[in-house]
Amino acid sequence: MGTTTTGKPRPDWSLRPRGAASATVQGALALAALATVGDVAALNPIWGGAATAAGALGTVVVGAHHDHSPTTLLYRLGCWLTGGGWLTYTLATTPWNLNTFAALGIGALTAGLLAPLGRATPRTDRRPGTALMLRASARTGMEWEARMARVCRIRATVTDVVTWPTGTGYDVHVELPGGGVTRKQLTGYAEALATDARLPEGCGVEVAAGAHRGAVVLRVSTVNRLAQTLTYPADYSPSSVLEAIVFGEHANSEPTGAEVREESVLVAGKRGSGKTTLLQDFSIALGRCVDNLTWHLDLNGGGLTQPWIDVWLDGRVARCPIDWAAPNLREGKLMLAAAIAIAKHRKASYRKLKRAHNTNLLPVSPDLPQITIIVDEGAQAVKDRDLQALISEVQNIGRNEAVNLIISALRPTSDLIPVNMRKQTGVRIQMHGPDEEELGHMFGWAAGGKLSMDQLAGKGTGFASIDGGTPRPFRAYNVLPLQIEQAALAIATTRPDLDAASAEAAGHAYATRYQRMRHTFTDLDTDTADQHDNGNAYGLAVPGTAEMEPKRLFTVLPGGADSWADPFDLARHTTTPPPAVSAADWPNPSVRPLRAEQVHHVPPAPQARPVPPIMARAMAAFAAEGTERLHSAELADALGMTQTELADALRPYGVAPREQPFKRRGQRLRGYALEDFHTAAGGHTPGSQPPITPGHTAM
Repeated sequence: MGTTTTGKPRPDWSLRPRGAASATVQGALALAALATVGDVAALNPIWGGAATAAGALGTVVVGAHHDHSPTTLLYRLGCWLTGGGWLTYTLATTPWNLNTFAALGIGALTAGLLAPLGRATPRTDRRPGTALMLRASARTGMEWEARMARVCRIRATVTDVVTWPTGTGYDVHVELPGGGVTRKQLTGYAEALATDARLPEGCGVEVAAGAHRGAVVLRVSTVNRLAQTLTYPADYSPSSVLEAIVFGEHANSEPTGAEVREESVLVAGKRGSGKTTLLQDFSIALGRCVDNLTWHLDLNGGGLTQPWIDVWLDGRVARCPIDWAAPNLREGKLMLAAAIAIAKHRKASYRKLKRAHNTNLLPVSPDLPQITIIVDEGAQAVKDRDLQALISEVQNIGRNEAVNLIISALRPTSDLIPVNMRKQTGVRIQMHGPDEEELGHMFGWAAGGKLSMDQLAGKGTGFASIDGGTPRPFRAYNVLPLQIEQAALAIATTRPDLDAASAEAAGHAYATRYQRMRHTFTDLDTDTADQHDNGNAYGLAVPGTAEMEPKRLFTVLPGGADSWADPFDLARHTTTPPPAVSAADWPNPSVRPLRAEQVHHVPPAPQARPVPPIMARAMAAFAAEGTERLHSAELADALGMTQTELADALRPYGVAPREQPFKRRGQRLRGYALEDFHTAAGGHTPGSQPPITPGHTAM
């Protein structure tokens, strides 16, 4: 059986206080001793004040670090101020008397009685992880914790509140509770949280990813920065398409950008929402890239392109800033057919280059640039079945081979943008509009249904989703014609040229594009072959020419399949070059003669109707001037009519002045295009009267 030896406890001779009473006595004696030493040494009373200030400051810093309660902090500050005040008084007053020591005793007794208030206990109204937050931030964090519990029924913890440098909002860092609460659950309450916080109109709450899956950041905007106009930064220095191209700013002044080396872009919004201005932002950002070529496809008459190429048409730069511009359906089909040919050719011609770089993705560079086609008003493009198929084919095969698309449309619905085209788009942008349902169509109902147009600020603002991410509000940069001109002058000197292999694959259509662009975007007074190039050199059926009857001699068949294709069935990548144009000159190297059994009988054209006299007279006026465009006043004068009478006479045939003005003889005005008259007069022969409509008299 063991024995237990109990030793005698050793006495504790340390000066450590055993309680409130001993601590008070020790403090009073120490203060009296310090005053005695100071009196003997004849210390200046200012030292007493300095010691008091230093002690008070240290109390505040230590209390904030340990998150002491306000009561603890006030008690300790009181001790320092009263004790330090007594010490300073005694150093300044000699000799001492009974009242001096009485004051010290009363102060010590008071401190002892109130000692429980000075215990170092943390605040009970704080949440874990917020001890180092400033008081104002802590108060904001507590408000958001209560708000999330009230609105979302989520007991989350706020760990930090960071004010934006712009002063227009702040980030709330949140730790989600356990039990399966997800970030998406909180995202669904973003609009409700903004309402509960009584944020100003146009301000909102964004839910972003935090440091890990259980953390989120609430971006809270308090100033409607989206309502401010942001001018595109006047920086046209060289950049790369391998980096994100910036086209605006978010509410917290972060740049809004997207990487378009692999992802295509879809922009949707009603007329006047700022789509074209956004496309100009893209044009500047892409134009700055020394490894990218920009092509424009604008079926509204080339309004997107005109301010870019005026510096080239006026002879101020040697190279056109926009490598290719297609302002009509015919040129658009040539452009897209060439893009497809380039993409297919690059797959084979640059195999060794990929192998050398050990990559599956074509390595772009100034010697091998990406081609980015910007399509304005894609709804017009997809109305033509052939053009729609071409756009889809570019999107399907061009990613790896650096042939990419940026498409705009009035709506993201399937009647204007095919579902597959939208599904294959990695960057989606919906501009401001009156219909909330557009957000669901663009971003999917799970994400878009939780957004609100109230978070935007009208024209020029929108939501941007990058690679399936949460759509974020942004303001697009505003660009004016003078700035486009400045950018065009800079970009014309830095943009790359198309690599030789791709240019060869694009063929004759690419080699002669500038001749057609110069003819389309200007009015030349000289009768040159380039001026009257109507596309017959490419085997195109042009209304009003001797080439109306198609030549069924050649066809381009994808993959070399043996089947008949219409001479301009570009939905299957077909064109019809005349015999004089070799296969090497045509955009697709698969051109070859048809076998006899592939040539189908061409049914006779339907009986043509007579061309109305007003149409014939108008086309004669174009012929007399030797041009394909006339300003409204010019055409009206040539026909002996006022502009109003001319408009009324042409309205029944669907002919109207072009929406975009054009330059002729030094003046930039709206007017008519001969192409529209040819289209309206198709199937007629001279000599008929127009149909009589109410309020219209046949001319």
